[in-house]
Amino acid sequence: MSTITKPNREFLFDNIRGILILLVVLGHALEYFRLENKVGQFLYVFIYLFHMPVFIFISGYFSKNLEKGRRTAVETFLIPYLLLNLFLSVIMLSLGKIEEISILSPGWTLWFLYCMFIWRLMLPDLVKIRYVLLLSFIVGIFSGFLTEFGTYMAMARTLGFFPFFLVGYYTDQKLIKNLRRIPYSKAISIGIIVFAVLTAYLWTRNNLPPELLWRDRAYNAFSVPLLQNLLTIIFLYGMGFAFVFVFITLANNKPHLFSTWGQRTLAIYLLHIYLVAPLVQGTEYIENPVIQLMVLIGGSLLILYLLSRPKVATTLQKTLARILHFIMPEKKDDSS
Repeated sequence: MSTITKPNREFLFDNIRGILILLVVLGHALEYFRLENKVGQFLYVFIYLFHMPVFIFISGYFSKNLEKGRRTAVETFLIPYLLLNLFLSVIMLSLGKIEEISILSPGWTLWFLYCMFIWRLMLPDLVKIRYVLLLSFIVGIFSGFLTEFGTYMAMARTLGFFPFFLVGYYTDQKLIKNLRRIPYSKAISIGIIVFAVLTAYLWTRNNLPPELLWRDRAYNAFSVPLLQNLLTIIFLYGMGFAFVFVFITLANNKPHLFSTWGQRTLAIYLLHIYLVAPLVQGTEYIENPVIQLMVLIGGSLLILYLLSRPKVATTLQKTLARILHFIMPEKKDDSS
């Protein structure tokens, strides 16, 4: 196991991110399987009830250095997004999956990079706004009425998921410790998980569109009544934050196999789509749904193992650094 074990390193968030990145990869692996299989749809809905809200909360938690976040937003998120989105679009175009290349409409998983760029860029100014946290929830709920938003520039998700990022930013270590000390916290967390399992079951049984969980389109894109749509979004905010509590209270601070995944989430997130796509394509020929699901799960674990290798993360980091240096060369100080 190649888990990074620096002295005094806290593994709590490594462990949380490790489980979350597993759910990210598995959720994407189930993308087509869930369309024809109720068990697949149930698993998909269960994962999407909370995995990105918690992931975004943690991203906000680690964005407390406002000026550094703004200063590095372009090189950390925007340029990788532009490069990978162009690369993905060319592949999809050559396979006949899309008809044109759209730079400003993030492909598949890449919306998160663009959202992170916007959030990091604007956060230093947004936190100066009075009652910004309350306003973020109001905007997040009612942004579904804005039909001009959607996948373009990931605006719907930028607004819809921003409350999770902002709450993460405002959360400090003291609050984390206090949450972990709440009496019966583990029992409460197990109850939340059971409730989420029941929610996913009822969601699937009543044929509610899983796409509601994506937060990438206006309310009028669904046949669901408007009031039900609004209540669903409010419910999803509650579910997302409930699972923030679940992960904080159930995760421990010891190194595990999946701690390595959590330490290299960026490399896994950036590259997994290029391995998940052939995995999904290859399993379409498996007629037995049980075997197909097992292969998708096993393939997801293999992808995590491969992309969490130190060589992969180091190579990706060096490659992006070279590209960034070419695009944004460092100017030498003129001391003469």
